[in-house]
Amino acid sequence: METSKIAIKIFVANDVFAHGEFVPVFHRWIQSHALPGHTLIDVADYAHVPDGPGTVLVSSQANLYTDRGAGRLGLLYARKLPLDGPFSARLRQVLTDTLKAAAMLEREPSLDGRLKFRTDELLIRLDDRLLAPNTAATLAAILPDVESLMHSIYGQPVKIEHKPSELTLFELRIKSPKSPAIAAMLEKLSVS
Repeated sequence: METSKIAIKIFVANDVFAHGEFVPVFHRWIQSHALPGHTLIDVADYAHVPDGPGTVLVSSQANLYTDRGAGRLGLLYARKLPLDGPFSARLRQVLTDTLKAAAMLEREPSLDGRLKFRTDELLIRLDDRLLAPNTAATLAAILPDVESLMHSIYGQPVKIEHKPSELTLFELRIKSPKSPAIAAMLEKLSVS
């Protein structure tokens, strides 16, 4: 699989946030260069779009969204620039970057500890219809890498759901009976 346009969403445990509440948080991240390896550029708020992208933190390398797609708030990290290495390494890097940003949001002082992420469910999307069409062939090409990575962080097999369709981007929903702490997941990603 050649694409680097990998997006991963991690869902919040409880959506108690007003639209626009993340705008000042992301502005501070820009000012403090909070995301290593990312050139943070701008913030856009799409609160007016129902079930939309929410607040967007734009960087050269990736965009981060407080996404409300399908009516569920979560942090969506969408990689734009290419990454080196095989697909398994690119997927690992995007998951690592997603979890690091989620951990930073959980620790954000202005959110007063109200933000907690669930780790028992992840969404993986390939934003590349040319190199990764939403077909069974794409699933077959990446499934071993996805299963291996998920097993390494969850320690057991996970449920992987895929709905092929020419009308949508390739997407997998990962579900696990376990919900490990983000720090534990990051530790496993750095070790394995």
